[in-house]
Amino acid sequence: MNEEAGERAREEGIEPFLLEDASELDGMPPFPFPNVGDGADDLDERLERVDCLFCDSSGFGSPGEPALTVPQLLERLHDLFEEHGPLYLAIESAGQFQIYLGVWK
Repeated sequence: MNEEAGERAREEGIEPFLLEDASELDGMPPFPFPNVGDGADDLDERLERVDCLFCDSSGFGSPGEPALTVPQLLERLHDLFEEHGPLYLAIESAGQFQIYLGVWK
């Protein structure tokens, strides 16, 4: 599945979402992050990886679980933006209830 997402991202020129201002997070979700699958390897060659976040995508997660809940994700992205400035965000891997969200600068 992630190979297919990567292939599609390369064919269609899908780029990660650029977070230019932390205030953009205030209107999320829904999240505009594209799924680049294994195309994240290509991003690693062009951009500096800041983090990879394991997140709940079902909306039913709760604090204390390994996957970040929506509020925890938003808080972490605010912190990363404060530390690094503009960020590039894309889904690297998607399962039934969780995703890995790549973060680059």
